[in-house]
Amino acid sequence: MKSEILSQEKNIVSVKVEYESGEVDAAVGKTVRELSRKANIKGFRKGHVPRKTLELMMGKNSIYRETLEHMAETALENVISEYELEPVVDPKIKLGDLAEGNALDMEFTFEVRPEVNLPDVSELSAEKTVFTVGGEEVDETLRQVLESNARMEPIDDDRPATESDIVETQYTSYQVQGGDKLKSLEKNKRNTLHLSTIRKDIAEAIIGRRPAEQFSFDITLEDDYPNKNMAGSTVRYEMEILNFMKRVVPEANDETIQEISSGKFNTVDELKADLRRHLEEDASGRSEASLQESAVKALAEAAEIDVPETMIDRQYLAMRRARDSQLQKDIGKSLDDYLESNNLSVEEYDENIRKRAADAVRNTLVLDALAERDEISFTQDDVNEEIVRMANGMSVNPQELADVLSKNRKEFVNLTARVRTRNTVKHLASLVKVTEKAAEHHHGDEGEEHGEMDEIARIPAEDEV
Repeated sequence: MKSEILSQEKNIVSVKVEYESGEVDAAVGKTVRELSRKANIKGFRKGHVPRKTLELMMGKNSIYRETLEHMAETALENVISEYELEPVVDPKIKLGDLAEGNALDMEFTFEVRPEVNLPDVSELSAEKTVFTVGGEEVDETLRQVLESNARMEPIDDDRPATESDIVETQYTSYQVQGGDKLKSLEKNKRNTLHLSTIRKDIAEAIIGRRPAEQFSFDITLEDDYPNKNMAGSTVRYEMEILNFMKRVVPEANDETIQEISSGKFNTVDELKADLRRHLEEDASGRSEASLQESAVKALAEAAEIDVPETMIDRQYLAMRRARDSQLQKDIGKSLDDYLESNNLSVEEYDENIRKRAADAVRNTLVLDALAERDEISFTQDDVNEEIVRMANGMSVNPQELADVLSKNRKEFVNLTARVRTRNTVKHLASLVKVTEKAAEHHHGDEGEEHGEMDEIARIPAEDEV
């Protein structure tokens, strides 16, 4: 087998491979021997099935097709190794016609990583936003802790219910048709209802009623109600208001803190010290993330690279699909609903995603180049740390996640790519010139750096879009 580069333009490389006739005949013979060993044909021992019999059973074209696949696979491996190519997607392959006694030509067209000329990283400047924690942040966090431990208490008040009330109710519900009860749904259920947030038709039926008053009302569920068995049905409630309720936030005293922390903290000051520690850890992490983001931006702007549009296209498609899915999953909106509520056009939406895609591809390429130049690697501890981070975000057991990843090569490769990228970004941040500035606001979008890091961890393959 011999090969030669036919053309090389930017990041597209075409390579021609030629098998001599003797190599073709030997490859066909090898395929026949392998098929003979595998064939289970009555009257013949395995490995001794004549070629004529195989051709009758399988067809000569099937033997040639299998031979051609093996030869193309071997040629591909040899070409990638010989020319030290780094394909970003599977190559396009043009195969000639296989015929014994004749030479065979193949042509592979690769899309490879473009050349990146990196700057002197030590000459780059990056900005670090320094987040600090003041007493007001600690007090606000304490307030949130107390709010999260608020309890509902009854109010002794004999008056009609209003829209702003919280009421404790007891009710039995039925599915009805034509006024007749068909099926019992809930029996003597107690529930605390915030009238300002529940279904409007239920709230309207309760407003104006007094404690101890018993009443009934019907509501009709929508045709697209999530429970398909109940969609379009009429539901009757037989209800009684038990009490008006109020939300009581506990006071910040030592006794309360001991109770809500189950004895972990004995005093308010102990809890506040712990809250400050966590806030300072978070502030330090956000400060470091701001430096890393600035350093990556500086490197991407200073590097010389011609980013291929095909790579941006694939990244855009992957990000667009993920974004559309996230809209539906996280906020229950279709793309049209989201665009309307945010006064955006499809063109503006797409332009924003494409810009992010272009930045993600450029960042990925320059960071990969830096990782290769400076020989950035990772340890098993780094991988384990990433698995724990992912497991915490997904609320799953780290060992169970590790077991799943060990059986999915593509996902494990993606994970190690993220780990290597994180290490590369940390390495970059340690080399640049750093200027600091105080944060204008103490609270920001926590975790945003993780999303950006995931976007620059890898470029999606063609079959992923």
